[in-house]
Amino acid sequence: MATIPLAKQGFRLFKWTVYGLLVLNTYFFLRTEETLTAFLDSAAWVMLLGVMEYESTTLDQDYTGPWEKRLLIAANLFCYSVIVFAWVGYIRERDWVDAVNATAWLGVCAVLIYQIYVPGDYDGWERRAVNLAKGMLYVTIFGCAVWWMVDASNPLDAIDAWLWLVCFVVIELNVFGFEHGETSVPETVKS
Repeated sequence: MATIPLAKQGFRLFKWTVYGLLVLNTYFFLRTEETLTAFLDSAAWVMLLGVMEYESTTLDQDYTGPWEKRLLIAANLFCYSVIVFAWVGYIRERDWVDAVNATAWLGVCAVLIYQIYVPGDYDGWERRAVNLAKGMLYVTIFGCAVWWMVDASNPLDAIDAWLWLVCFVVIELNVFGFEHGETSVPETVKS
């Protein structure tokens, strides 16, 4: 009989709880936001999160067929199109904190895509450049999250920001495990 280690069970529970809170948060954006931009942005990011979660936990596996690859590409293109549409909306609305935040998140995604799809051993200068880029982007996002806590005109913005930071830590852990030869498939222990 195979069992999943308690730490992995706890991580999965934590991860899916945070993901569930983000879905709930997206619903609250729909109910409370004055513009549709924030809801569309949040909904597209949640969809993209689902795609990233799937991709980052199956990095060690081949596609089951060409339809799977095409479906993932289509989902990514749709999500990024909506996200860029929302980003343009933030700029038009002169919502600069949201625009800066969205720009930084798009940068994080670009770096993650690079890490996942561009072969490399990520040693030396390449690893330092990737880590520096991600570090600067995450500091920017952290600054936006702190701003929304201080501003507090809409507490949902601050909650949303912190939930997304936690979500991307999970995605980073999935990618990090793959880079270091660990698969996301649970280890089994004979009892």
